[in-house]
Amino acid sequence: MGVRRASVRILAPTVAVTMTALVAGCSDSGSSADATGGSADSGTQVVTSVSGEKVTIPLRIERIAEQFPAHTVTDLMLGVGDRLVAIPQNVKTIPFLRKVYPRIADVPELFASGGKVNMEELLRVDPDVVSTIDGGDTLTPFQQAGLPAVSMSFDHFDELAPSVELAGKVYGGDATARAKAYVDYVNGRAEMVRGRLADLPDAEKPSVVHISSYPPLVVDGGDTLIDDWITIAGGRDAAKSVPGTHVTVSGEQLLQWNPDVLIIQTPGGDQGFAAAAAQSVVDELAKSPGWADLRAVRGDRVYFNPQGLYPWDRFGPEEALQIQWAAQTLHPELFTDLDMRAETRAFYQTFFDYEPTEADLDLILQVKDK
Repeated sequence: MGVRRASVRILAPTVAVTMTALVAGCSDSGSSADATGGSADSGTQVVTSVSGEKVTIPLRIERIAEQFPAHTVTDLMLGVGDRLVAIPQNVKTIPFLRKVYPRIADVPELFASGGKVNMEELLRVDPDVVSTIDGGDTLTPFQQAGLPAVSMSFDHFDELAPSVELAGKVYGGDATARAKAYVDYVNGRAEMVRGRLADLPDAEKPSVVHISSYPPLVVDGGDTLIDDWITIAGGRDAAKSVPGTHVTVSGEQLLQWNPDVLIIQTPGGDQGFAAAAAQSVVDELAKSPGWADLRAVRGDRVYFNPQGLYPWDRFGPEEALQIQWAAQTLHPELFTDLDMRAETRAFYQTFFDYEPTEADLDLILQVKDK
């Protein structure tokens, strides 16, 4: 079966200029992230993590250990890639990330699946701060080892901007201005999307299921970032009753949901990053009983989710592009002026100092071979 992609038309000559102006117009005067205490004399400051803990960290951060894979992309966006001394496994397997930031290949992969780390190895690289996968008990091992640890990850869309502001505050210097520019951008694009969909009746909101992988059939359900962007984009999350990310469900459950739209996450790493990889997932799904009878399949509304430096649908700054892509995918008639190729090109130029080639854009946006 064929897989549709959202139409990509726009008004985008002003996008690069507008976003560049945001970056140029930022000062280094600080951010809205919560910070108290500390002084230039003490060489420390107290920041409040996304999860609520107050943490004392050095004012000057020269060495960063990154436990959360998606937050590595935020580090690169804020211009502190050269300060990374430890990253999670598999981050450097994403081809576009290696292309945008080749030095990633030389950074030690000290964090294994689930954030596990050999503390002796971590202490050896002597980080000034550890950016953690979560808050609470996740921070304890680092605190016991005498390492400042801050949770800058997020679980919901409304935590994205504060998490980036916090990272800018933690890293300091130019990172603060870069964070402000990004926050202005993502807030502006979210306002645009929400504004156009504000009067959309519920009856015109398609039901959506986001498939993470297959086999087995793994979906993302309610009370998640995925649920958030589906809602922002004018959809109804058909899997909302199954809370959590990466939830295994039966084929019968998918048939019961019978969504209007299916969005397929592209397999990551070297084995993925192309429409062919996502198509292979659909080809396997097509062998399952009842697949051809699903409303999304009959209506030719099965889409491949974009993937750039990280999958757009998950926990990174590319979420600013995800909400736009998803809104246009679900409601193309309301976003005819949105050219996702131009928007995507301007985004990476502005926030990552990298101009994507046409081939890059084809890969990111999951365009089939021409």
